[in-house]
Amino acid sequence: MSLFNSSINIAPWRELTLFSAYRLFLAIILFTVFYLKLPPEFLGQTHPQIYSWMSQFYVLTALVILIITAQRWGRFESQTAIQLIVDIAAITIFVHVSGGLVTGLGLLLVVVVVAGGALIPGRMAIFIAAIAVIAVLLEVVYSQISGDNETKYSHAAMLGTILFSTAILTQVLSKKIHDSQELAAQRQEDVNKLAVLNEHIISRMQTGVLVVEPSGKVRLSNQAARNLLGLSQLSMGASLKKCAPELAQQLWAWTQHQADAFQPFHARDYLPQILVGAMPLDSGETVLYIENTSAMAQQAQQLKLASLGRLTASIAHEIRNPLGAISHAGELLAEAGKDDQNTTKLTDIVLRHSARVNGIIETILQMSRRKKVEPMVVVLAIWLEQFVEEFCEYKQLEKDAISLVITEPLAKVYIDVGQLHQIVWNLVDNAWHYSDADKTLPLIEMKLSMPDSEMFIDVIDNGPGVSDNILPDLFEPFHSDRQEGTGLGLYLARELCQANGARLNYLPDDENRSRFRVSIPMDRQESLQ
Repeated sequence: MSLFNSSINIAPWRELTLFSAYRLFLAIILFTVFYLKLPPEFLGQTHPQIYSWMSQFYVLTALVILIITAQRWGRFESQTAIQLIVDIAAITIFVHVSGGLVTGLGLLLVVVVVAGGALIPGRMAIFIAAIAVIAVLLEVVYSQISGDNETKYSHAAMLGTILFSTAILTQVLSKKIHDSQELAAQRQEDVNKLAVLNEHIISRMQTGVLVVEPSGKVRLSNQAARNLLGLSQLSMGASLKKCAPELAQQLWAWTQHQADAFQPFHARDYLPQILVGAMPLDSGETVLYIENTSAMAQQAQQLKLASLGRLTASIAHEIRNPLGAISHAGELLAEAGKDDQNTTKLTDIVLRHSARVNGIIETILQMSRRKKVEPMVVVLAIWLEQFVEEFCEYKQLEKDAISLVITEPLAKVYIDVGQLHQIVWNLVDNAWHYSDADKTLPLIEMKLSMPDSEMFIDVIDNGPGVSDNILPDLFEPFHSDRQEGTGLGLYLARELCQANGARLNYLPDDENRSRFRVSIPMDRQESLQ
């Protein structure tokens, strides 16, 4: 049953309970006024003993009816009709024992008829009005027979007319009110559905959305905003200044109408770069739209490299043939002039750069032919130990050259093993190249940890760190300060991380050493058995 139908079913019982409370209040008033001899004095003046018994009975009955109504016992229509008939009978008796219709107590029947028209509209409401009119006529007839010579039929006719007119008018008004309530409830249901739909759409948007009050408190946020700001939870009413101080500062500058108030920034060192836009609302609140500029730049970069990959693939054969000829000629020339130092130096340059060009072609072709991700469950501690042995053997390094620190020996992730191997190999190879062999071992330090809901793989070298002029383009393709480097290793590692739902960031450690961190969110992993 829908919320709309439930509210329709509950409302009549609530109204009947309210009328039952009115009945108890009326009964207590009639009882109290009579026993304390308060005005008006005509109450019970004709038959005081009967009025006394009836007033006590009416109070008790009204209390019992209120309890029954509050518990919602029985069918609503039947219980309402019985209660109204009891009211008509009791009021008619009060009228009779107090001096008849001339006292004006008969007007209390109008309230009963109005309640009947409001609570049970339709034929039953007319039936209640007819019973009230019949009760009035019986009271007049009985008074006439009992010896009261004063005619009261005119009062009865007038009161009967009022009762029927009231019943009809109440029905019309009740129907209109009921229709209005149904329409309002339907509109409310539509509004609620629309609000749920809007919330669902906003929660699934890749653009972060924040609604901030003038006081600086967060009113609303979607999942994308929390991810881009690095906040696992952002409750309503949280202070934006405490949660995202840089964003709060830019928002304040925007409210002061400063030019270029919003600038790209990183909410956390390991998070992508974001850019914020703002829109004021009539209520005084501000809507902030948070865009992942790194993702947009990355998409553009991917399009550029995809085009480059297709171009390279189409001309690779034409390039490799002359490149192979050049390399072969260089080797022959080196063999022929091995006794000449100048010739050896020049041929070494030819061979080295030929190998570099071939490496660039191979890397770009590899990116253009990248396979679909095929993840599987990997126990990282065992895998990293095997990787370190493999790397040291390939580079002919001592085992102590690489230190492996594992704080989560049972950690499992769901990732493509081949692509993980390429990611870590590129990072460790880069760290080995920039490490300082003159320092004490280890040259490279690898750490596996999981402080919160993310798995971290850190690769740290003992070198001087990344210079400030290289840092902005660190993950850009074809940017490298290595003489023989292609500038594609770190870019390819980051691309493979993103394809597996992970992130790769450069985070200098406390000693300002180079540290590359692979972050794997555990809440985005598949179920691990």
